[in-house]
Amino acid sequence: MEEKICALNPFVAEIDGEIVGYTDLQPDGLIDHFFCHHQHQGKGVGRALMNALFEEGDKQGISRYYSHVSITAKPFFEAMGFKVITAQTIEVRGALLQNYIMETQSA
Repeated sequence: MEEKICALNPFVAEIDGEIVGYTDLQPDGLIDHFFCHHQHQGKGVGRALMNALFEEGDKQGISRYYSHVSITAKPFFEAMGFKVITAQTIEVRGALLQNYIMETQSA
């Protein structure tokens, strides 16, 4: 698992040496992973990660960012300027889950 995460070349948020969140950005603007530890949500960790991601994306010339967003992450992504493109139901290990394809354009 650690090798897979390292291969993503993630942005990592740490507080006092503890990893509290991470995200990655694919060359086509896909935010494939976005995680913030529940004890650190609402404290600016996610916003800092997303802003770092946007800054790097701007350097790479990415103009459209998109992600497959869970129901619980949807309000955060909306607060960061993302709009729902479509709702979808996916199967994960036999369970049906609703998520959203969301996107935003760079400023």
